[in-house]
Amino acid sequence: MLPDSKHWPRSTRVILLQCIANMAVSSDNMDVMKLALNHIVSRLTSEDEMEDVVAMQALTNLSINIRKKQIPKFVPVIPHCLNRLWIRGEVNLNALRLLVNLSCCPDMVPYLLGNKSVSGLLRILDTDREEVLIRAVTWILCTTSAVDALNLTYDRIAEHNLDPFHNPSHTLFFSIYGPKGREELELQARHLTNHSNKDVASKSVRLLETLANVPPFPMAGNHLNRL
Repeated sequence: MLPDSKHWPRSTRVILLQCIANMAVSSDNMDVMKLALNHIVSRLTSEDEMEDVVAMQALTNLSINIRKKQIPKFVPVIPHCLNRLWIRGEVNLNALRLLVNLSCCPDMVPYLLGNKSVSGLLRILDTDREEVLIRAVTWILCTTSAVDALNLTYDRIAEHNLDPFHNPSHTLFFSIYGPKGREELELQARHLTNHSNKDVASKSVRLLETLANVPPFPMAGNHLNRL
């Protein structure tokens, strides 16, 4: 896409983004698509909601298999997804789909967990919408699996903490694995092990098993001792 495409008519920009999203479905187009990655990411900040939605769809297709050298290009996507996770009181399925793919790349997870959290994060597990629930469980399971496999602790993600004062309690890591968040997550997961959807139930069981391998978050104030 040309750098000055932002001056094109809205319909043209949206159609062009949709074409890229469709092309990104095929792995045969990846070498061509990666050239458009920077531009697609830039469209996430568009004031046009449709451009934002289509850009997220394109990035979801492009993030199925993130290469290590592409990680810096995907990092700016994380805060946008988290900020757009809730739209008008409803879970934004486009943002959630993209977060699932990002969490499936273990090398992305430290950047993900160092980002600023959003209020009511774990409420995504308290929904009657199965299309949301299965992706919410998958996202947290993939993230927790990476934390377990890579032995991630707050010390390992501290360098990615985006809070100006590097307060650990403001991170996504703390929201999920801090004392209160972890307790809520375990409670929700136990409840979901009895869900009628077998995929939700089995992934919730795996989540509890994997979560048991993640060390408790250090007591408040411990990080100050290292300053």
